[in-house]
Amino acid sequence: MSKKNILKISLGIISLVFLILILTKVVAEPWIRKKIEATLNEKYSKYQFGIGKVNILFLNSGMTIENLTINSRQEQNGIKDLTGEITSISLKGINLTRILFKKDIEISEVIIFNSCIRGKITFEEKSSPPILSGLNIRIDHLFFNMIELSFGNNFSAKTYGIKNGIFNVYFLNVAKHDTISPSILNAFDFEADELLSVSSDSLYSFKSSRFKYSETTKTLTANSFSIHPNYSEYAFTSRSKYQTDRIEADFKKVLVQNFSVSKYIKFGMLKSSGIEIGKMDLNAFSDKRIKFKHVNKEVFQNMIYNYPGTVKIDSITLLAGNVSYKEHAKEANTAGQVSFTEVNAKIYNLSNDTVYKREKAYLKLNVNAILMGKGKLAIQYKGRLFDRQNTFSLNGTLSEMDATELNPILEKNAFINVTTGKIDAMNFSFIANNTKAKGEMTLLYHGLNVTLKNKRTEVTTAIKERIGSLIANIKILNSNPLPGNKIRKGIICNERNPEKFLLNYCFKSILSGITSSLTTQKEK
Repeated sequence: MSKKNILKISLGIISLVFLILILTKVVAEPWIRKKIEATLNEKYSKYQFGIGKVNILFLNSGMTIENLTINSRQEQNGIKDLTGEITSISLKGINLTRILFKKDIEISEVIIFNSCIRGKITFEEKSSPPILSGLNIRIDHLFFNMIELSFGNNFSAKTYGIKNGIFNVYFLNVAKHDTISPSILNAFDFEADELLSVSSDSLYSFKSSRFKYSETTKTLTANSFSIHPNYSEYAFTSRSKYQTDRIEADFKKVLVQNFSVSKYIKFGMLKSSGIEIGKMDLNAFSDKRIKFKHVNKEVFQNMIYNYPGTVKIDSITLLAGNVSYKEHAKEANTAGQVSFTEVNAKIYNLSNDTVYKREKAYLKLNVNAILMGKGKLAIQYKGRLFDRQNTFSLNGTLSEMDATELNPILEKNAFINVTTGKIDAMNFSFIANNTKAKGEMTLLYHGLNVTLKNKRTEVTTAIKERIGSLIANIKILNSNPLPGNKIRKGIICNERNPEKFLLNYCFKSILSGITSSLTTQKEK
C-alpha cells in the first residue's frame, strides 16, 4: 500500500474520531443529560432535579454527571423544604451489553463527590419505603466522598445529620423492585466527623463524634457518644402523663470489636467479642410527684432472651465513670441525690443463645465505685442464663465512711437527718428470683444519731419532730455491735415489685437488710 493511501486512511480515521467526539459533545451528551433529568423528575415527582453537564468517558466505558441539584417542589414561606447539591458523579466500567440486552445495570465503580442535602423529607412514619429501581443493579464499588446531610421529617421532630462523612460500599446488589433500605448493604466502611439525631418526640438529641466503622476489621470506634435531653429536668418529666426517668449520658472512647453492622441491620445480630468504654458520665432524674403507671415490667433477663435477634457479647468494660441519681419524693420540696464516682465495671457473657438452655452458663457483673465520694463500694452479680426463675446472686461490700455523707438522699427522700455516726463496714449477700430476695447483711457502725425533718418546712426543732426523733433513736440502735454484745446479722427479705426494674429490686433488698441491722427487728 502506498504512503499516499496510508495517509488518506489515517486522515479518515482521525476525521471519524473527531466527528464522533463532536457528535458526542454536541448531540449525545446533551441528550443523555436531558434524558436523565426527565427520568428523575418523572420517577420522583415531588422533587425537581437539574444536571449541569454530562461527560462520556470512552476509555473507561463510563461517564460523569456534574453539578446535580435537587429541590423539593413544596416550600414554606418561599423556602424549599429540601435542597441538595452533588458536585459530580463518576461512573466507570459500565457494561453496555447487559444494559441493552439483559436490561440489567452493571458498573465497576461509582464515585460521588461532595454531597450536601438539607431540609425536610415528606414521608409518614408508617409509609412503605420507595422502590429503588425497576432493574437489577450491581455495583462493585460505590464511594461517597464528603457527605453533608441535615434533614428531618415533616410529620415528626425526627432529624438526622452527618458532617464530613465518607462511605464505601462493596459489591452492592439491588434486585428488581427492591426498596430503599439499609438491608441492601452487604459490606461497607463508614466514617464521619459527626453524627446527629433527634428523637421523633423531640425529647432527646443523640450525637457521636469521630465515628468510624470498618467491615474488614469488624471494628467500630467513636471518640464520643452522647444522649442529651432537650428539656430541663422538671420540664422534661412534666411532658409525660406518667412518671418517666430523664437520662443524660456521655460516653468517651468507645470501642466495639468483632461486630458486623451489616448483620445487625439485616438480622438484628448483636454479636461482639468485646465492648470497651473509656469514660461514662450518667445522670438520671425522676419526679415521684407525677402519677405512676401501674404496669408490670418485663424482668431484665427476659428482655435479653426476648430480643428478636441474636445477642452474644463476650464482655462490656467500663474503665471509668460517674453516676448520679436525683429523685424528687412525693412530699418533698426539693430533690434528693445519690452519687457514685470512680466507677469501673465489667459484664461477662451477655447472651440469648438457646444452647444455654441445655448447658450451664452465667451472666456476671463486677462493679467498683465510690459512694457519695467517700465509701468504697464493690458489687458482684451472677445469674444463670435461661433459668426459669431468673435466679441470681448479689454480693457486696462497703468500706468505712461517715454516715452523714448519706444526708443528701436521706433528708429529701426519707426525711431523716443523720447528725452523727460512722459506718465501719458493710457486707451483704442475697439470692433473688422472680418473686423474692433472701440473704444476710452485716452492717458495722457506731455513734449513730438521727433527727426527723418536717416534710414541708424541713425543720428538725419543732415539738413534733423532736418527739419523732426521740422515738426514732430509741428504735434505731446506735451501734453494731452494742457494747458487750455480739455482732448483729441483718436479714435481707424483700418481695419483687413486678412494676419495677432490676435496680429497684436490688436496692429495696439491700435496704431491707439495712433496716433489719439498725433495729431489733429480724424481719422487714
